[in-house]
Amino acid sequence: MELPSRPKNDRYTRPGQYNELERRLRANPDAEQIPVLVCYAFDFRTRLGPFLFADMSLLTAGPRAIAAAVYQAGFTQLRIVQHQWNRNVRPSEVRFDGVPPQMLFVSSMQIHSANAYELIADAYRLGEGRPLILAGGAKAIYEPWDFFGCGPDGKYSADVVVTGEEYVALELLDRIMESRCGGEHPRKTFHRLRRSGLLDDIPGLVFREGDEKAPLDRLIDTGIQRMVQDLDELPHPMVGLALIEPPHRRRTLASQPIPLPKLHRYGGIVSLVTTHGCKFHCPYCPIPAYNQFTFRFKSPTRLRDEMERVTEGTGIRTFFGTDDNFFNNRETVEEIFTELARGKVHGRPFRDAVILGTEATEFDVFKNQDLLPLCREGGLRAIWFGIEDMTAELVKKGQSPEKTKKLFELLNQNGISPMAMMMHHDGQPLVSRGNLYGLLNQVNFLRKSGSVTVQVTILTPSVGSKGYEEPYARGMVIANAGNEKVEDFHYDGNHCVATEDPNPWRKQINLYLGYASFYNPLNFVRAVANWNDPLWSFRVMYQLYGMAGLVRSVAKSWGWITNLYRGPIYKMTTMPRRPLLMVPPPVTPNHPALRLEAQTV
Repeated sequence: MELPSRPKNDRYTRPGQYNELERRLRANPDAEQIPVLVCYAFDFRTRLGPFLFADMSLLTAGPRAIAAAVYQAGFTQLRIVQHQWNRNVRPSEVRFDGVPPQMLFVSSMQIHSANAYELIADAYRLGEGRPLILAGGAKAIYEPWDFFGCGPDGKYSADVVVTGEEYVALELLDRIMESRCGGEHPRKTFHRLRRSGLLDDIPGLVFREGDEKAPLDRLIDTGIQRMVQDLDELPHPMVGLALIEPPHRRRTLASQPIPLPKLHRYGGIVSLVTTHGCKFHCPYCPIPAYNQFTFRFKSPTRLRDEMERVTEGTGIRTFFGTDDNFFNNRETVEEIFTELARGKVHGRPFRDAVILGTEATEFDVFKNQDLLPLCREGGLRAIWFGIEDMTAELVKKGQSPEKTKKLFELLNQNGISPMAMMMHHDGQPLVSRGNLYGLLNQVNFLRKSGSVTVQVTILTPSVGSKGYEEPYARGMVIANAGNEKVEDFHYDGNHCVATEDPNPWRKQINLYLGYASFYNPLNFVRAVANWNDPLWSFRVMYQLYGMAGLVRSVAKSWGWITNLYRGPIYKMTTMPRRPLLMVPPPVTPNHPALRLEAQTV
């Protein structure tokens, strides 16, 4: 199930090619006449765990990135709808100056896919006037076939799934706008090109084969995307931040997006793309393969400019770097934080003006621990560590109890919050004697070592990872528990959906006992009483959020716990089968590669 990679000499677009494509699209005056709606799908059943309140404050990077790319390319009638803020907005009822959207982008993670299908189905209520539907995001990348044949009768489908990044979407739009004539609807242009094989040479697309009104049979997969190597070529985040729909309960849009100076009233955290890629190849993680085992990053000056402009323009000063492993490359870390340490917001240095959090491995941060004072000067205030298992029984990523204790002490001394992420797995007891293997043993060790937060998830099959097939082959994955069928939202790591334990409810209870041992009134009092703690405010705040999140999570998931306890439990005997066959484009006389070869001759 891991994504394949392109040949090493063909993984990137040519330097500057993205900006050339953007300029070509922007030069087309018809683009500004096409209304575009970008929706981020959200399933409220996933709101579990100690950070369940952050999802309402986080301005997600994915939908902003595609929206900024499309807007910058000239499609200026555009709005971003985050369904966690606007759960009632319906594409069929949205109007731009009385005109329904002609293009609908639906971005979704796997756990939010149910809402994505609802958005696609709703767009079909517009009949022949419905928009061109483009699906993207993590769900689309790893399981594109699920966006075709949706609904009870299988009559709702995305027109195209984009399995790559912004460049792929713009290349598709460029082809559509180049061939569109006489004000033709983009959807009709797309299907005309698709049927003629004139989209087959754009890698990173999946669409149906044959006539769109015929029964679904096979899908065309144009292959793995080419990536933009220099992330500075991509649009500035301020472009996307200016397009966000304000929170409300209406089914259509407000008259205007949120003004940038007022954005801090609604969102408190801006996710920023800083680096992509990780040197580790963990069996449960799809990220290295998606990045084709490469490492990409933004320049230090670009990242500093983004943080300065966002903070001064919106009033939001908290950032989360959507990194896979920020400390992956020492030279990059040193250059970035040397520049960030020079950054200022309204005359105040980043050290005092911004709060930056990111993800990294314990191994890499420990190896570069001498850089921590510099990182703090550049505004770094928190690092989320995928420790998974302190004893390295589950996966070895260079972690150890001794290294954890020393590193967390250094982070505390420098005013940087260590945020530990653990995985509870089969074979790990709740408590162990004489060693750290037990879940509670590790959670308590992390607290005593200075961890500000602990996140515990249950090891779950992750689509796109190299270890995805094994739990199915071993008959571990639950299909039904009692009267509850397992759906995509259950695969959030907060639900026990894969275990060999004959009593899976115990794994689910263990998860909450792990949280309760970290987030509780006693530890809250300890945090409040320790006035000299450099991380006092963070520790107190997260104890409060963690306790509230624990109570809410247990209450919301009680039905799932009950179903696991009462049963019966039915397990899957094989991997989920693709409902539709995906094939590469056929080589025909109309194939763009052959036409190009003929022109060259």
